[in-house]
Formats: sequence, structure tokens, C-alpha cells
Amino acid sequence: MANPVPNNDAYGTQSDAFAAENHLHRRSVDKNGTLSLDAKPLGEDGGHTSADDFLEVMGYKAELLRSRSTLQVAFMSFVLASIPYGLATTLYYPLVGGGPADIIWGWVTVSLIILCVASSLGEITSVYPTSGGVYYQTFMLAPPSYRLIMSWICGWAFVVGNITITLAVNFGTTLFFAACINVFESEPGVGIFAAKPYQIYLIFFAITLLCNAVSALGNKWLPYLDTFAIFWTFAGLICIVVCVLAIAKNGRHDAAYVFGEFDPSNSGWTAGWSFCVGLLHAAYATSSTGMIISMCEEVQQPATQ
Repeated sequence: MANPVPNNDAYGTQSDAFAAENHLHRRSVDKNGTLSLDAKPLGEDGGHTSADDFLEVMGYKAELLRSRSTLQVAFMSFVLASIPYGLATTLYYPLVGGGPADIIWGWVTVSLIILCVASSLGEITSVYPTSGGVYYQTFMLAPPSYRLIMSWICGWAFVVGNITITLAVNFGTTLFFAACINVFESEPGVGIFAAKPYQIYLIFFAITLLCNAVSALGNKWLPYLDTFAIFWTFAGLICIVVCVLAIAKNGRHDAAYVFGEFDPSNSGWTAGWSFCVGLLHAAYATSSTGMIISMCEEVQQPATQ
């Protein structure tokens, strides 16, 4: 007869994830007390075992509230990509790097790569649904002899990457805000806002403090802000599409130009490297894939969501 797993056992390795799941499923019994494959996992008090119970058995204590639905998580991927912002701020690279073909096929290429990455991360995250994301998952999946150094490198790279891209977005927002003010002109060609370096820095600093305050102090309001951001992002995308179509009435290029025109002469690079530089347009907008998995500790059923 198999020995039952004690309740105080904590699992901390890749191979023990299966044992941790089995530990929970040993509580999956029907009303007659017999094992049932169809029964939902039950807690010690007879209630359904949550994702937090699974993490607790693995030796991890969940700290965040599970308040996000599947749609919120899916749309947050779109919001984090911030398509209108990502398209506008990095469009220069593919235009100079190769032109229309670099934009179209660059997006196709990067999207296929990101799809493979997202599928792999989704599978891993369903087993290790923690807010540590790739940092924690690296520790669990790496060989024991390299576990500490690999998770340390991955963790710090993830932190630096998040800080860098967040500050970059805040700075871009600052420049966008200054440009919006200067839509109003004191005289032809002269905006009403001087936008001196120190003014830009102070606005950037204020936006950064505001974003940090909202994240640190308004956790219960974040789902509502996320929902607002979803609709705001879609509205921005629709506005871009409508405006582009309206402006394009002055003349459109044929399909051969759109899908086949590649001219790297303006970049100063060789054709192959110029095309790769143009991929930054799509890569910047889709770089949020690694960020979204850190939200798995906030979703209700991370194994399926």
C-alpha cells in the first residue's frame, strides 16, 4: 500500500510538482468516500481546492488576490503590447530598414516566434503559477547544480528588463503629452509649451511616481483600470485604422509594393541586418509576453486560464 504524503510536506523541485498534484488529488473523493476521477479536488474542510492550495503544497505561499477572469488576462496581453503606442513609437525602424515588406513580414515573423514562446510559457505557468514568473520557473526547471545561478541571472534580467521598458514607456508618454499640448500654437509653427529638458524630466518623474503609487496603493482598483485600458486601447486602434483609411483616399500602392517592396538603402546597413533592425517594430510591441505570466497568481484558475 502506498504511503500517504504528509500534510506538512513541501515540494520544491520539478519532479515533485507531479507529486504535489497527486497529493491534492488524493483528496478528490465522492460523497461515499471513494476515489473518483470525475470528482473535483476537495480541501481538508470539504471545500474545493484552489490554486493556492496547490502552491502551498509545493512550499509556496500565495500573496496576491485572485480576482482576474480569463478575458481580463487575454485582453491585458493586448493592453501590455499597447499596439497604438508600440506602432507609433517604433515605426521609424522598419520604414528606414526596408520599407513596407519589412513591416508586414517583420510582424509575421515576430508573431510566429512570440506564439511559440507564449505557448511554452503558458504550459510552464500552468504548472508553476506564481507571481515570480520566469524567475521561479527557471529555478524549478533548471538542473540542481545550476539552479541558483540560472534563477539569479533570469530574475535580475527580468527585473532590469521590466524597469527599463516601464521607464521607456513613461518617457514616451511624457513626449506624447508634451506634443499634445503643443497642438495649440502661440503662433504658426510655435507651440505654447517650451518643453525644455528639465520640464520634460519633471513630467516624466511625475508620471513614474503616479504609476508606482497606483500599482502599490490601488491594488483593488487595478482590475477596473485594466478594463478601462482595454477599451481605451481598442478605441485608439480603431481611430488609427479609420484615420489611415481616410488619408489613403489620396492614393494607394498596389499589393506588389505593400508585400514586396524592400529598400534598405536608407539604413546604412546590409540588407539582412537592416531587416533584423526593422523587426524591433514588432518585437517591442509584443515583448509583453513575459510580463503577463507574472499575473498568473491573480487569476482564478491558472491551470486553465
